[in-house]
Amino acid sequence: HEGVTYPCNQCDFKSKGRADILKHIRAKHKGIKYECEQCSFSSAYKGNLSLHKKSQHEGIKYQCQQCDFASTSTQSLKVHFESIHEGLRYPCDQCDNTFTQKGDLNIHKRSKHLGVKYNCNQCDITFTQKRSLSAHIKAIHLGHKYNCSQCEYEATQKGNLNRHFRIRHKNLKYYCNLCDYSSTRKHSVNVHTKLKHEGVKLMKHPCNQCDFKASGKYALLIHINAIHKGIKFPCDQCDYNATQRGNLLTHKRSKHEDVKFPCDQCDY
Repeated sequence: HEGVTYPCNQCDFKSKGRADILKHIRAKHKGIKYECEQCSFSSAYKGNLSLHKKSQHEGIKYQCQQCDFASTSTQSLKVHFESIHEGLRYPCDQCDNTFTQKGDLNIHKRSKHLGVKYNCNQCDITFTQKRSLSAHIKAIHLGHKYNCSQCEYEATQKGNLNRHFRIRHKNLKYYCNLCDYSSTRKHSVNVHTKLKHEGVKLMKHPCNQCDFKASGKYALLIHINAIHKGIKFPCDQCDYNATQRGNLLTHKRSKHEDVKFPCDQCDY
């Protein structure tokens, strides 16, 4: 059955597995959702809900054994280990760009070398992924909003609503037990306690190629990859280049998809 694909009978989606087609139909065409009973999160896939509950409500993280990176999924940890510690790269055979994930390479080739674009029929914005276009149309042109059930806050992205809900209504903050310091991130409180109350000096990890010193092994690896190995994450819609994949995703969402990122400490 090598090379066999199963098409959706309601759209142009295709998959190599019959089970994936059934999941797609349930999620996209029947609107079946799996909702978290502890917050406003919901997903079309049961596995995503399970992952959400483990990472957000049970605090389960998968720690890298070679640096301070931690992930909410084993797959993300695998990608991190292969790209950062094993140096796995997917080079483009038509230009000098390299990628840490095969999916990113495929997106790059379609948009940069094959000229595949998804144009909004209501404005001049173009996208390299159909899902990004769909999210843009819903948020900008159809006025689709995700409303908070406990206040007047509304978001154009479900992830922003979930973050708002956790911080504003669940009061999800971590407090220092020695002073008034608090943060929405447990790691920040741990670092604060060590530096301010335990007299621990922040360990520096020096680069062996320049005078740069990083606060962690992972930060040092990012520096080496970006500065000394020249690894960049180029935007496929403009000339922007990021040194981290997360920064590229933030750039694309804010500059090309008009996504707004709320402050977790005020209403800005």
